[in-house]
Amino acid sequence: MNMKKIEIKNITRFLYIPVVILFVALFFNVHNILSQKAYILVDNNIIPVIYEKNKLLSDILKENNISLRADDIISSDISLPIKADSKIKITRVKITKGKEKTETDFRPIWRKIYTKNLRKVELQKGIVKTTKRDCIKTYYDNILESTVYEKEKTISKTFYRLLLLNKHNNIEKTFDLSKAKRMKMIATAYYPGDPLAWRDGTVTFLGQKMQRGIVAVDPKIIPLRTRLYISGYGYGYAGDTGSAIIGNRIDLGVNNAQEEKSWMHREVIVYILDKSKTY
Repeated sequence: MNMKKIEIKNITRFLYIPVVILFVALFFNVHNILSQKAYILVDNNIIPVIYEKNKLLSDILKENNISLRADDIISSDISLPIKADSKIKITRVKITKGKEKTETDFRPIWRKIYTKNLRKVELQKGIVKTTKRDCIKTYYDNILESTVYEKEKTISKTFYRLLLLNKHNNIEKTFDLSKAKRMKMIATAYYPGDPLAWRDGTVTFLGQKMQRGIVAVDPKIIPLRTRLYISGYGYGYAGDTGSAIIGNRIDLGVNNAQEEKSWMHREVIVYILDKSKTY
């Protein structure tokens, strides 16, 4: 009787072993299934998601509040299930449309240096090319990926500019005459020793020595101490006034009576450059 009990115990022990093994196997299998994940890379984040067999990627995205825009790129088909440990990359795509304008540097085609009027200046004629075009820019995750240009149009503009030069011939200032304010005026002239000028035309209203380049203006029209460029005459400095110089009149300082006669009531274009304490 005792022998039979011992045998039953031994048999029971041997039956426990496969049951335990089966239980452990089931436990680890369930644990592995539950611990399997996939990863979604989007908006600079890595989002882990629990892997579920046969679950569609589109459903996983909805559950994690991840939306796709029309132009976004995704590395897997959203209509298919995902694989365990897979990495799904979503690239945010932004497409912008705009206009671009580029401009070449001023290219001189003619130039001449003048030294007669107060200081050395250089008059230049040159060309600037402006290109306008439509552009379509594509960004991947806010980084520029490509640019496509369309409807390109180039316009060439020819204009004059005036350079003020110092004693070493270095450029002190540049004026684009196409952008400067300009006025049509009637010019006359006066010279040092002119009997019709105030103090015989030797000293200006500002107390400066009268010389070629000094011009008399109506301060209501052109403020005193204004740098000017006058067509046919050159660089000028508004440093004087005159009783007859009213409105759109300008009196140009010249060297002598003979030169003064050539400027009797001539129409000129006056370019307003800037205000300056010195010429």
